[in-house]
Amino acid sequence: MIEADLAVDGGALSYTQAGEGRPLVLLHGWTLDRRMWGPQVAEFSHTHLVIAPDRRGFGRSSAPPDLFREADDVARLLDGAHAARAVVVGMSQAGRVALDFAHRFPDRTDAIVLQGAPFAAPSAPADEDAIPVAAYAALARAGRLAEMKDQWRTHPLMRTSTPEAEACAAAMLADYAGRDLVVEAPSQARDVDPARVTAPALVITGARDTPWRRRAGDALALALPEASRTEIDGAGHLCNLCAPAAYNDVLAHFLRLTA
Repeated sequence: MIEADLAVDGGALSYTQAGEGRPLVLLHGWTLDRRMWGPQVAEFSHTHLVIAPDRRGFGRSSAPPDLFREADDVARLLDGAHAARAVVVGMSQAGRVALDFAHRFPDRTDAIVLQGAPFAAPSAPADEDAIPVAAYAALARAGRLAEMKDQWRTHPLMRTSTPEAEACAAAMLADYAGRDLVVEAPSQARDVDPARVTAPALVITGARDTPWRRRAGDALALALPEASRTEIDGAGHLCNLCAPAAYNDVLAHFLRLTA
């Protein structure tokens, strides 16, 4: 296993790389970092080349937050690993990045996995678990980041169900610097039509994720041309941390199907 930095536009990405074989890129969600993938790095580095970066604006990465550039960052990470193609896993906000990468780099996408990704559709029109980003940004800009974190840690999307998951989530949130909340003009991810993504896809939610995220997962699976849909029993939004054995089994099965 190596811990390294890769130069990208505006700074560097800090990342973990482990194992050999078919490349598997793991992209963490908002306010989190690559530590959320600990159970998956440990499991899949036995059979895959696993690359888990801190996305720009998060963790130890110095590159400034910019969702618009993140698909290019994934391509740069693959270049650095001398990898032509990869399976890209995007959790929550990073699901948009995985979709963008699959749309813009179809020849470099073996498959994508979308975990708890947001997706508005007629069957999931109301985002009742919406993150109050504007309010959080106002707190961060006023120097009240600790108050913002106190509010966010009680949000339904941050619920955990095991001591190990709770400890990991707490550590990541403690280190979250709020850089994406204080930029003058935060960028938005490209609005990708899932129907234009040709790569095989797996859509995952925890069975205890919020009702809207679960409906969004159903809608996303229907919108993607080649998708399967599954839920992880006993787990919420952070299902890969709360039920790692079940999550790893589901991911391993999908990797075998798309090999």
